[in-house]
This record gives sequence, structure tokens and C-alpha cells, in this order.
Amino acid sequence: MVFSTLSEFLRFARNLAPLTAVTGEYKVFRTTAGWAVALPLASAGVAGVAAYVFLAQPVSNITRGAELSGELGLTLLALTAALSLTATLAAHVAALREARTWSPRAD
Repeated sequence: MVFSTLSEFLRFARNLAPLTAVTGEYKVFRTTAGWAVALPLASAGVAGVAAYVFLAQPVSNITRGAELSGELGLTLLALTAALSLTATLAAHVAALREARTWSPRAD
């Protein structure tokens, strides 16, 4: 999912490159990377932990010794947050590199 999200963002970032010539700053890439990369990945992590709790709840039974692991859920959320932050930074750097190599051409 990370590689798919990054490739889609890079394809989209090529279209954003002319915007840096107009605005003169690269903040648009950081904001767009946050919305296009970090938000979907973090949402997927939260949805995954919610599915884990929902699907494991009927199976777990304290009288039989099975219970939900809160530490596992928190660890998965922390890893998802770290992964989404890393992917966002990679997308931002790749988009900056793409914007710096962009030059206008005649139509």
C-alpha cells in the first residue's frame, strides 16, 4: 500500500511542479503529501486495529484464557504512524526533486 500510494503521489506531483513557479515555495508539496499519503495510511492503520478488535472480540473469552492484546493494538498504531510519517517524508523529498527539475516548455 505504501509503494502504491507513493507512486500515485509522484504521478500527481509532476502535475503540481508548475505550481512552485507560481507560488515560489515548496510548502504545497508538504501539505499535499500529508493529505495524499499520511492520511490514507494512518486511516488504514486505525481501520485495521478496529477490525482486529471487532473480529477478535467474539473469539476472546477470559474464562478460557483468551483476551485482546491492548499492547498489540497500540504497537500496530505506533508502527502505522511511523510508517505514514516516513512515507510522507519520502513523498515530500521526491516531489521536491521533481519540482526542481521541472522547467517550462512552449506548447
